[in-house]
Amino acid sequence: MFRHLGLLPIRLRRSLQGKLVLLILLVAVIPLLSLGYVLYNKSSDTINEQFGRYGENTVSQLQVQIDSTLAQMKYTVEDILSYLLDPNFTVLHEEIPTTYLGFKEEQQLEQYIEAHKTLDTKGIFILTKSGYYYGERIANTNLVEESPWFGEERTGYLFSIYEPKQYSGTSNVPGEKVIGLLFRIHNQVGALEDARVLIEVKADKLLDMFQEYERDTGAFLNITDQGRVLYQTAKPYSKRDDDVVWTKQSEETDWKIEVRTPHRQFYQSSLLIRTFTFTAVSLSILLAFVLSYFSSVRFLSRIKKMKDSIRDVSLGRLNTRIIVDSEDEIGRLGRSFNHMVVQLQDLFGEVKRVERQKKEAELRALHHQINPHLLINTLASIQWKARIAGNSEVQMMILHLTKVLDGNLNYTRELVTLREELDVIHHYMNLQEYRFGHVFTYHIDTGDISLEEVRIPRMTLQPLVENIFFHAFEDGAGMIEIKVRRQGMGIRLSVCDDGKGMDPAAAGELLAEPGEETDGRKKRSIGIYNVDQRIKLHFGDRYGLDVESEPGKGTCIGIMLPKEET
Repeated sequence: MFRHLGLLPIRLRRSLQGKLVLLILLVAVIPLLSLGYVLYNKSSDTINEQFGRYGENTVSQLQVQIDSTLAQMKYTVEDILSYLLDPNFTVLHEEIPTTYLGFKEEQQLEQYIEAHKTLDTKGIFILTKSGYYYGERIANTNLVEESPWFGEERTGYLFSIYEPKQYSGTSNVPGEKVIGLLFRIHNQVGALEDARVLIEVKADKLLDMFQEYERDTGAFLNITDQGRVLYQTAKPYSKRDDDVVWTKQSEETDWKIEVRTPHRQFYQSSLLIRTFTFTAVSLSILLAFVLSYFSSVRFLSRIKKMKDSIRDVSLGRLNTRIIVDSEDEIGRLGRSFNHMVVQLQDLFGEVKRVERQKKEAELRALHHQINPHLLINTLASIQWKARIAGNSEVQMMILHLTKVLDGNLNYTRELVTLREELDVIHHYMNLQEYRFGHVFTYHIDTGDISLEEVRIPRMTLQPLVENIFFHAFEDGAGMIEIKVRRQGMGIRLSVCDDGKGMDPAAAGELLAEPGEETDGRKKRSIGIYNVDQRIKLHFGDRYGLDVESEPGKGTCIGIMLPKEET
């Protein structure tokens, strides 16, 4: 295809990557991506906006339905109150009728109450402060007065949704819920002084409307009255910060209506559009790649030839070469491959030479190991001679020296357990006691650490202890303490003394590179630097040494080591 595109720049015609990318773009990847992005954003914004308006409108409808029901109940109470508080006549002369006149007055009041009942009315009662009530004789008012909301001291109209417990007989329907309106009568004397009007309306229609709304929208409805929950969606749900929330305040009471829609539910339509858009664009891109594949068969065949050549080289056939017949990336790669094979031939010869030198070095290393063994065996013979001669002090000195040399000259293992390293230090300390006498003390505190689980480079502690005798103590007098403790996920060793100490600048020089000048002075020792570098080489830069010292108060060298996994 590209042979016929003579108008393309020479640089692009020689670029395999450019040809493939150009083909994919020509098929429509970029237009499809742009179009899909625009369509998705526009359609999802429109749907989200419409759904948001729908949610707000439905919440407003819920508020209207609730306010309509509550307003009708308030109207009934107001009508009853106008009758009770009419100054032109007295409704009741006595609370509990004992005369024919009292009976007639009570009967007349209850008939008036009964006239206000509708099909949805559960009951209308006037409760006196003594517990007597007027209305149908189907209720136990004591159960009403035990309700928490009945005892609230708020003035005005008090609404609630609850399951009534006071009804008896056929009026008692288990699980039935009502909307209750309670109003306290003021400025009245006689039987109705501080009485309360209670109206209960069946909440079936309102609750059915709530549940239908929840099914249709997948939202969670919560109605509260100054923090007291009146209604809540039955299925459990945990509030999230990304929920879409609508709230409305009832115009008839203190009820607050909150509708909470989960983020995924609200944006479900947008997610569906995104899925379809992504699928369509993906299929188009797949088609573009298929077309580009079939149009690049020639290029792929050249790549296959290069792969075969690389396999031949990996099998040791270093005379393999690729025939270069183009100026694009594959052609340049072929030239680089041929150049690499030539270098491999040279490197192969160099490797043979290095391997030969390595073998020679290993033989020399084996030869050098003979000398330490000869020295240790000779010291063992001298030890037995001293034992036969009865010179126990010489015998013990040679024994401790043999143990120290055996631990430090063992080339077979670079890492030893901390227990083995501390055993070598113990023998070294005994040698120093023969040298200086009992003028110093040392203490090794391992705490609860399992010394077999800690690995340490061979001959780590001895150079640190030697520095103490050479630089910190006067004639070997002083105290040495070695502590082993856990620190984080690792193990920390502390080698401390109470010797002369040094200033912080001199302490920092101990870990400086050998031969490096600090403050115009050369480092006085490279032993501590070597120990620090060996630990870093084995375990990484997060491990190693640190030095703390103060003139006249001694020096403390810390060693961080990893704990071996068991």
